Amino acid sequence: MSNVSIILSCVAVAVFALIWVSVINTRQTRKRLINQRLMQLKRRVSELEELAVALESLLGSTRIATLILDEVADTLRGMIQIAPNSQTMELTLSNTLQHQQEISSASYQPQLNRLQETDAQIARAQYLLGEAGRVVRKRQSAGALEVSEMNHFIEELAWAHLMVGVVSLTAQGHKAMLAGNVLRAFAFYKKAQQSAASSTIADERRHQFIKELGEILANKRKSISLSLMPESGYNPDTVPQRKQTKRPAADRRVGEDEQVQVPVASQDPT
Repeated sequence: MSNVSIILSCVAVAVFALIWVSVINTRQTRKRLINQRLMQLKRRVSELEELAVALESLLGSTRIATLILDEVADTLRGMIQIAPNSQTMELTLSNTLQHQQEISSASYQPQLNRLQETDAQIARAQYLLGEAGRVVRKRQSAGALEVSEMNHFIEELAWAHLMVGVVSLTAQGHKAMLAGNVLRAFAFYKKAQQSAASSTIADERRHQFIKELGEILANKRKSISLSLMPESGYNPDTVPQRKQTKRPAADRRVGEDEQVQVPVASQDPT
């Protein structure tokens, strides 16, 4: 074999090796990108599932939660297209569709509970309601919802967004009243009334809520009507009130000036 043949053979082997390495690198890169995409979608599925569960109690209905599960199912179908051999995702999709069917049943009635105990919980609940609004708009853009349906859902989310703060503040007022701290209770009631009054939501329930808070501040009633606020666990007229202890006049003046920290609401879904 001549030197030229040897050189050509070596070059051919080197080129083949480079091509083989390039193919392997391409496959590894593609596999890595697919895995990264699947991880992102898995996190999104988890977030949407959490959102669907939270909406049941925040709204007291399952209509929007069912819509969120539609988004979960579509996301899982996209994941299955990326990784068609994954039995786990097929099972997750099946469970999602089964759960969606269960909560769509007329016999399934979630309990309304917008009351949040801490500022962090209020902020989290309002964030989830805002996120639900974004999913609703996405579904409408994809042709899964009529504009009228979208608007109805957005209004429902906006009302819940407002009520999470107002109901929680009112409940804090009830708790303070039960503890015998009338000044602190009235401060919470006033903040709840101001929060409701500052909203632009055109809903008769908002005006009625403001009116009833005013009646509480005027000592004409002790709690909000159950039709407006069924979260009645702290209602002073249903829970025994602690006996208020007398405090020095100086302490009472401090209480009068006490500032109640109002939770910072996240952007509403409207």
